[in-house]
Amino acid sequence: MKHMIIYAHPNPKSFNYAIKERIIDEIVNKGDEYSFISLYDEKFNPVLASPDFEALHRGEVLPDVAKSQAMVKEADHLIFIYPIWWFGQPAILKGWIDRVFSNGFAYYEDEKVFTPHLTGKSATVFITLGTAEQVLVQNDMELDNFMRDMTLGTLGLVGIYPTKVVPFYAIPKISDEERKALLESIVI
Repeated sequence: MKHMIIYAHPNPKSFNYAIKERIIDEIVNKGDEYSFISLYDEKFNPVLASPDFEALHRGEVLPDVAKSQAMVKEADHLIFIYPIWWFGQPAILKGWIDRVFSNGFAYYEDEKVFTPHLTGKSATVFITLGTAEQVLVQNDMELDNFMRDMTLGTLGLVGIYPTKVVPFYAIPKISDEERKALLESIVI
């Protein structure tokens, strides 16, 4: 199996970084293949701008987008690793999705039909949150409510199914031992 890891966290000392390292170890130990993009390290431009639309109109794709699209196309399984900020993904990841999952690549749409193009792929979304799960539940902010944009509205819409979400709650508030146990629980 070939995995693609899409990593979106700016801090190399973060728990997200540790998740990424654990996942790579798991993939290598299984003998699977993977490709990897660190959106912050690559300084991926998240702004969907006029040059993107002009290129698409000409039937072309800008080089940074083409690189990511080739990785997505080759992958059987996408692995997203990112923190939840304001109940969504970091802007750099949202911009990556906006630019990479374009009409003609991730789907086809005209005035009559919408056809997903990324069928046959699955995904796992590893997210970190600063809040405890029970606090979210008490405030009617269950995981399914705010992850629906990613699981259904993005990945599901373009045909990526099934999608599994793996949350890690209250990361800044738990002990190093608890974080270590969470890392050891990761299985690919």
